[in-house]
Amino acid sequence: MSEKVGFLLEGQEVLTYDRSQVLPEKQREYLDLIDAQMDEGFVLSEQKIDHPNLQQKTQFVAFNLVAALSKNDDQTAIIMFTYLVNRMPELKQAKARTKETDSGQQVGVEFVFDEVKLAGQKIEFRSNHKVH
Repeated sequence: MSEKVGFLLEGQEVLTYDRSQVLPEKQREYLDLIDAQMDEGFVLSEQKIDHPNLQQKTQFVAFNLVAALSKNDDQTAIIMFTYLVNRMPELKQAKARTKETDSGQQVGVEFVFDEVKLAGQKIEFRSNHKVH
């Protein structure tokens, strides 16, 4: 079984995370800080989320990951992907697609939790987040 988790944007793998590598303590602490900040609430799909659950947090992080990639902010994208991989231990792959609409850019993200080569269990969500 592969320890690698991939993030695909428009069908191209742009980030890979190797679960066999131990995440340094400072990075784990930073992910906990991100969690604490999100616990204070955020806006997701134009809706205020006061007490987000893990699914809402991962959606929010995935949208921010796509936004960071669109701005060539690799450092933020890597942090966001590290968060997703560490908070979803069963994650095998994340796939994002964007589409231009009249109201901005629509982002769709699919999380794949079974073996990548198989079609099956996944969570998909879409948002009309504007990515600048």
